[in-house]
Amino acid sequence: MLDRLALPPRLIARALDDLHALAEGVRRLTEREGDLSALLRSVQELPRVEDELSARVDALHRWLEPLHRELTDLDDTAERLEAALAGVQATIQGLHDEIRDLRDRIPGI
Repeated sequence: MLDRLALPPRLIARALDDLHALAEGVRRLTEREGDLSALLRSVQELPRVEDELSARVDALHRWLEPLHRELTDLDDTAERLEAALAGVQATIQGLHDEIRDLRDRIPGI
């Protein structure tokens, strides 16, 4: 029995190193198992999350549709207004030219 207790220190150190290596391996495996479990839960929840996201996108589209129509109408109105202003500007330029011609015909002005 005393022979068993008289193990050389290097064998004890090696046994402790081996025990530490085993403990590290178990720790890494359980960490990975936790990561895999979390990944599995995420994959299982993905269809539900996708459905919720699709529903929100659809709701946003329905909410934005009237705004889009109003902005399209506003753009059309702005284009018509721009064309009308171009016509007014041409009319004013024509009147300005006529006034200048009239002024040039009046002697002394």
